[in-house]
Amino acid sequence: MDRILLNALYITQVSISKENLEKVLKDHMVDYDGKEYLVFEVSSLKEPDQFGKTHKAYISKKVAAPKGGKSRKSKS
Repeated sequence: MDRILLNALYITQVSISKENLEKVLKDHMVDYDGKEYLVFEVSSLKEPDQFGKTHKAYISKKVAAPKGGKSRKSKS
């Protein structure tokens, strides 16, 4: 992920390969009210990692819905 300053706003660019994206869309969609969503968070690191990256993304994983309820998500 790269961080870019544009018009006084910091924008974090996220890149994912097509192969990984297809896997994520297959395995990590979260059901809510009959629709599927990809849920992820981006957090800033306290200091850049060994590659100079300043942010990390976390993708929520699919969790089976309890009987009579809506599905929930868990963070990986």
